[in-house]
Amino acid sequence: MLSSPALQTSPADSDAGPHVRFRELFEQCPVSLQILGPDGRTLRVNQAWEDLWEIRAGTSLMAFVMSADYNVLRDSQLIQSGIALLLERAFQGESVRIPVGRYDVAALGGSGPVRWVAARAHPIKDNGGNIVEVMLMHEDVTEKMEAENALRIREERFRSLVTATSQIVWSNTPDGRVDEDSPSWRAFTGQTYEEWRGFGWLDAVHPDDRDTTKAAWLACVAAKTLFEARYRLRRADGDYRWTEVRGVPILDAEGAIREWIGTNTDIHESVLAEAELAQRLEREKRNAALLAKVAQAARKLQTVLWSGDIAEVLVNEVRDILQAHHAVVSLSNNHAEVCRTDQAMRGRLAVPLIDRTGMNIGLIQVSGKKEGEFSDEDEAILVQLASIAANGFENARLYQSLQEQDRRKDEFLAMLAHELRNPLAPISAAAEVLKLGTASDDRIRQSSSVIGRQVRHLKSLIDDLLDVSRVTRGLIQLDLALLDPMALVASAVEQSQPLIGARAHVLAVEGDAGGAQIRGDANRLVQVLVNLLNNAAKYTPEGGRIALTVSRDADRVIISVRDNGTGIEAGMLPHIFDLFTQAKRTPDRAQGGLGIGLALVKTIISLHDGRVTAHSDGLGAGSVFTIALNAVGPT
Repeated sequence: MLSSPALQTSPADSDAGPHVRFRELFEQCPVSLQILGPDGRTLRVNQAWEDLWEIRAGTSLMAFVMSADYNVLRDSQLIQSGIALLLERAFQGESVRIPVGRYDVAALGGSGPVRWVAARAHPIKDNGGNIVEVMLMHEDVTEKMEAENALRIREERFRSLVTATSQIVWSNTPDGRVDEDSPSWRAFTGQTYEEWRGFGWLDAVHPDDRDTTKAAWLACVAAKTLFEARYRLRRADGDYRWTEVRGVPILDAEGAIREWIGTNTDIHESVLAEAELAQRLEREKRNAALLAKVAQAARKLQTVLWSGDIAEVLVNEVRDILQAHHAVVSLSNNHAEVCRTDQAMRGRLAVPLIDRTGMNIGLIQVSGKKEGEFSDEDEAILVQLASIAANGFENARLYQSLQEQDRRKDEFLAMLAHELRNPLAPISAAAEVLKLGTASDDRIRQSSSVIGRQVRHLKSLIDDLLDVSRVTRGLIQLDLALLDPMALVASAVEQSQPLIGARAHVLAVEGDAGGAQIRGDANRLVQVLVNLLNNAAKYTPEGGRIALTVSRDADRVIISVRDNGTGIEAGMLPHIFDLFTQAKRTPDRAQGGLGIGLALVKTIISLHDGRVTAHSDGLGAGSVFTIALNAVGPT
């Protein structure tokens, strides 16, 4: 190791004490010291210098530093950093403070760490003022520089994170005012720094949220507690967006607030989604309650069997479910136009009552909504209730029809018993005459005639009953052939003539089939015509007029039987072809019969793909029955 000239002594020097003390002081000094010669070479270093640069005595690197090959004024790192120029000023006699610089020993071939140092270069002069040495003192500030650099990196990272994040990041003074700028706040709100500093940030908060937000913020500032809130913040484009806000107080060592750090997170979409979900849940809750009411109404409608009761239940349930003042049910077939146009009526809602066959059987109309107007949901509910009620009305009609049929069946059985018993009296009387054996030949012939006539009557009744049995079981078989309609008419007239003649009616046969034929069962079609003629004879007072008319209508042969008899009341006309239906009997029971003839007529004509209709203008106005059968032959 080289010695500084200032420290060199001669063995002969008897006064060596101060020099020894100076060397010891130099070596033990905690500050890194490096003694440079006037030419920039290194003359001596102390232990602190070795520790700083990790260049040890006895190593080749130390030998290089102490040799003439190394000169601080020619050190490339010191030249690039500008320190070499400052050192030259020290060699010119100026004490120089050298700013913090970075030096890497690896550039000299060493393995020590990179160091940040501040230094001072101080010239040492002799008595004549000549510079004999320069003392270079180093202060290791590596840890401080690394800490500052780490802090700078963290700050840069934080700024980058704030710039990159979608959150608004801000800081406030301990008393809650804005003092430091926030680029993210300005970018979101469009406020300038001057506009948002202090409490100006509240101007960007939605007016409806402003007062509550300010009060909550000041309360947290006073209590030094976490601030959490939601408020709407005006975006730069003028739209308000829901934000979730969180402000955290940063405390110093004494527990006082140093500053507030906070963020605003845009949660607008999630708030809207929450609101939509809440509305959907509320709607579903309301719909569930409505469905429960509709289900209850359906159960009530299904338990009643009479049309009037169904209408009353429907009106009450509709008013309750739709919260309306008025509701009315009308059972009619004349509401088609009303149902189509009623949607345009303000404050009123109407839907048709449609049965299972698609027929409009009436109307349910509701008006006077207690709150607001009727909605699509109200209409859907009304349609559903109307559908349930329509089924109820149809079921009630079927139930009433079954009851009516049951009543007619009971009447039929009573009438059948009467009709079967009536012939027994004359048969029994005739049999008693024959039993005596004393009757004359005329009396015997008369009794035999009575028995034969009454037996034929019984046979006719039994044949009708058998026909009914076949009809109800679908066992009627047709013997089809091409037939002349006029021949069928002639045969029927011949069979009905006795009854018509007995009641002194006038029978007129008019028209013709225009040469057309019909395909059918002759016996059955004659049976149909006989039934119609006999009915006309039975229900026409003596001396009446009966007309049988034949005509051709395109591809149909039309046969009608008209009379001027008792007619058919309007209530019975729709049921005239039902089984066991019979007009009201006269006191003398002149009409007779079991009430099954017209049912057989309809069935037989239907089996021939034909159609039979009845018409009457009412009681006392006569009747007309019309048969239409497919025509075969030239038109």
